[in-house]
Amino acid sequence: MSDTPAHELDPHAALAALIARLAPIADHESARIADAMGRILAQDVVALLDVPAFANSAMDGYAVRAADCVGPVSLRLVGSALAGRGHQSALEAGTTVRIMTGAPLPPSADAVVPQEAVRRNDAVVSFTAGVSPGQYVRPRGEHVRAGEVVIRAGTTLHAPEIGLATVVGIGEVSVYRRLRVGLASTGDELVDPPKPLSSEASYDGNRPMLATACRAAGFDAADLGICADRADEFARLLERAHAQRLDVLLVSGGSALGDADVVRKARAVQFLAVNVRPGRGITFGTFGDADAPLALLGLPGNAVPAFVMFHLIALPALRHLAGGRARIPEHFPLPLAAELACKSGFIDYRRGRIEHTAAGEIRVRPLERQGAGMLRTLVDADVLIAAGPEPLYRAGEQVLVVPLATLPH
Repeated sequence: MSDTPAHELDPHAALAALIARLAPIADHESARIADAMGRILAQDVVALLDVPAFANSAMDGYAVRAADCVGPVSLRLVGSALAGRGHQSALEAGTTVRIMTGAPLPPSADAVVPQEAVRRNDAVVSFTAGVSPGQYVRPRGEHVRAGEVVIRAGTTLHAPEIGLATVVGIGEVSVYRRLRVGLASTGDELVDPPKPLSSEASYDGNRPMLATACRAAGFDAADLGICADRADEFARLLERAHAQRLDVLLVSGGSALGDADVVRKARAVQFLAVNVRPGRGITFGTFGDADAPLALLGLPGNAVPAFVMFHLIALPALRHLAGGRARIPEHFPLPLAAELACKSGFIDYRRGRIEHTAAGEIRVRPLERQGAGMLRTLVDADVLIAAGPEPLYRAGEQVLVVPLATLPH
């Protein structure tokens, strides 16, 4: 087996090293739960009540006293219970109440017989199966107890969390303010549409791609444009980021070792080498003072490495800065549909498509074209294939994949 180069970190170690140098924002505010989608909790959500708040039926059927239901039995129907409109009187021996799903159990009832299990003749309900106490009953507090922490601080609020917070009586939550991220690209060769291209220029797709991913992750994204390959221009870019009171400056390009790579050469900037291809690493630094710090994260200039390093390292770091949890995207095992050669000793992220075989198996096939600047391959792909550190994987061997649909983009 090939060893990882000693000077390069695996993605988990690289992320841990990065977030150890980045302090999360502390500012938080109150938000209506209906407006809190995508926000990060600053304080735990604690249930204000038991859920359910009363014992209720899990089935459409008949509420009974289990003690009355030993062996074949016939019970007298004395009323009905609907969700939101229960039967208030206690059940007497030998009686039953028609009950709908979600309706409160009548006093003294302790079980429900599903309607499929009974025969009904006018006001008489008969069945043969025995009944146990608690059968088809949702007891009070079965789901949540009042005072229980149901959502932890640092959680990003999505639809299930919004629903749960509402169910336990929460109308407002404490959330961190939105992280303010500035986006810039470096390169004398870059321009923005609709400006005409010269013979040596190209349009910058990285900035809009990364800005969209940042907004999808719940951050505010400010477009700071294209920075020329000069140290004085990069210094002015930092000044503009400070003036706009941004938390992070996210830059693509300028992080290699070429003569024009102004980001990596800037004062207070370090390079974190990662054993990932394409990508190789990420630049980072902190500018300003403690009252107004500006974090810098630098990504590769080619589109695919920028995308990979953003989602693998930069986005988890941004979530940490925003008050959330820093987690590398989940990887899932799938067998290969074709042989895959990759760079020995590294985790080689390739683009691939999911295939369904005639036998019902799911496999992943690497795309034929894997160029670092081929943004179209990210559109054509379903997954990123994380192959390595071995140099060759045969068809049928398991590799790890990251579904692109699970990534903000």
